[in-house]
Amino acid sequence: MKHQRKHLMRLFAAAAVFSMSLSAGCGRQKPETAGRETDPLPVLEALEGEKPQEAKRLAVSCCVRLDVAGEEAEYYGSGVVWDQKDGRLIIATAGHLLKEGEVLRVVFYDGTAAQGRSLGVSDTLDVGFVEADWQGAVTGSDRTGNEDGLTPALVSLHQRRFDTLDGYSPLFVAAGTQDGCADMILDASLLEKAWYREEFGSDVMILSCDTQAGASGAGVFDGCGNFVGLVLGGAEGKTAVLSMEQVNQAYDEVCGSRRVTDDYP
Repeated sequence: MKHQRKHLMRLFAAAAVFSMSLSAGCGRQKPETAGRETDPLPVLEALEGEKPQEAKRLAVSCCVRLDVAGEEAEYYGSGVVWDQKDGRLIIATAGHLLKEGEVLRVVFYDGTAAQGRSLGVSDTLDVGFVEADWQGAVTGSDRTGNEDGLTPALVSLHQRRFDTLDGYSPLFVAAGTQDGCADMILDASLLEKAWYREEFGSDVMILSCDTQAGASGAGVFDGCGNFVGLVLGGAEGKTAVLSMEQVNQAYDEVCGSRRVTDDYP
C-alpha cells in the first residue's frame, strides 16, 4: 500500500505486507472542534494489582485516534497521550504515520476532537510526536457524551512492572477504528522481549496479538493499566512493539524532555 514503510516488509517472511494495513485506513472527513481551555490532565491512576478488565476500562482514556491527510486520501492511526507542555498535550504515535501525511485532527476517547501539529519523528526509532490542544468540549466528534465517566489522561509509566513482564503477564492493545477511538481492545501476551532487529534498526518486542487496521501507534498496556509500548504493526497473529523506554528515548530526541518512569511508592 502507498503508506507502507519499506522496512516493515521484512519482519516476517510469510507476510509480504507488514504494517500499513494497520497504520492506514480511509477515514471520513469530520469537522474541527473549537472549545474552551481546561485544567492540566492527570496521569492515569493505574491499579495496584492486575485486573485486566478494569485496566481496559481505564486505559482507553489515554488513547487517541489520529486522522491524517495523505497525498491522495485521508487515513488514520492510533496514539497515546504521552505528556503535556505549555498547556498543550503531546501525543506519541508510530513515526511512519507522520512521515506519510499531515495530521488533520486528534480524536480523544471522550469524543473531543482537536487540531494536531507534528512535532517531529525520531531519526533512530519509529516514533513521532504530535502537539494538540484539548478543548474539553464534545463538539463535532465521534461521541455525544462520555458514558464511561472518563476524561483524557496521560499514560501511566511503571518501570518496575515493565522490567518484570513475561509471557504470563496479561497485556492488551487499545486501538482505534475509522469511526472511534480505543474501541478495538485486543488481548495480547509477550512472545519475545526486545532485541535488535535489522529491519527496524532497533530493539523490538514481539507480542502474540492479531492487530488490525488502525492499530499502528496504538498503546499496549499491562493488567494494571500501565503503558508498555507502541504498536508498529503485525501479521499472522504477531505484533511488533516499541517499548515505553524507547518512546521515552525518542521523546528526549525530538522534544528534549523525558517522562519519569519510576515515580511510584
